Amino acid sequence: MQVNDKKIIDAIIVELNHFKFSRSSVSYQYLIEAVYLVVKSPTSIKNFNHNVYEPIARRYLTRFENVKWCLNKLIDLMYANTPPEVIYDYFNFFMDEKPTLKYFIITVARNVYDSQSTVS
Repeated sequence: MQVNDKKIIDAIIVELNHFKFSRSSVSYQYLIEAVYLVVKSPTSIKNFNHNVYEPIARRYLTRFENVKWCLNKLIDLMYANTPPEVIYDYFNFFMDEKPTLKYFIITVARNVYDSQSTVS
């Protein structure tokens, strides 16, 4: 792992620390990798299944559908366990709204990307 990659992973973890996640689950590792892939290649959002979920699935010897399902369940649990005001502030929501998986990943990736741009 390159130094820059470690900085990105660290920045992702800092962003994810805003929310209540079970950090010991494989789903949490999937989430870190999904955000990382979007930070490294913003055009990957054009086809999440192919550009984000499939590379993670190959790495963990599973199917992309499993990765996506695990990530959706992780976001559901985060939403249930994180104080609503944290979610509203982070995503600029005006009402009780759960972010979709894709929106969550893209927003966290954008914040990480922006924080890395200001550091460099």
